[in-house]
Amino acid sequence: MCTVSYIPKWNGFILTSNRDESPLRVTRLPMEEVLSNGTKITFPQDVNKGGSWIAMDENGRAACLLNGAFRNHKKKEKYRASRGSIVIAAFEAESFKSFLSDLSLENIEPFTLLLVSSGKLQTLVWDGYRKHISDLATDTPHLWSSSTLYSREQHTAKLDYFVDSLGMNKTTESSVLKIHGSEKDTPFILRGDDISTVSITQLSFNGKQRKITYILKKKRNEELISIPIHLS
Repeated sequence: MCTVSYIPKWNGFILTSNRDESPLRVTRLPMEEVLSNGTKITFPQDVNKGGSWIAMDENGRAACLLNGAFRNHKKKEKYRASRGSIVIAAFEAESFKSFLSDLSLENIEPFTLLLVSSGKLQTLVWDGYRKHISDLATDTPHLWSSSTLYSREQHTAKLDYFVDSLGMNKTTESSVLKIHGSEKDTPFILRGDDISTVSITQLSFNGKQRKITYILKKKRNEELISIPIHLS
């Protein structure tokens, strides 16, 4: 939810997300679910709210959500729905295009949503008043940080580390996970008493096969779960 990177690969991509959340919040490991429109998606699920922050469908489309828009906002006591439900809703629509056009966001807390599909990378930023939709280059790396947790200076520090690390090594799924803190703490890892990096989720797609790697991060118990999924 809080630090996300996009790496272009030949005919595909690597999308990696660090979730910064309360360590007490319960999450289900990545699971498959068939939606009402027949779309099959795989996603880790937030048990409390029932939604998710990242998901991929059987055709290699992906969606990933970060809390906050362009800057930190004043939180209301109550919102109409959880932001995590928006990730699932993206795949319930006929297409990402129709989803962006038809989505009603009145009384939804600000967020940034990344949508990756065939040859397309888009962002939807909801600032609490209006939707900001942008098309981004698919042939260059990108990095996002949640505005609710990180300042511009903190994001810049992570971006510098990200760029330097990419330049030092061949870019692979494993090397990107290391940048995100899979083996040791990096600037991408948040260690706090109330909020910390609780997991790293990576979605990769090469045009034919998709793979999800889910890393559960805890202070004294770290577990690596790799789930390869082959498309027919």
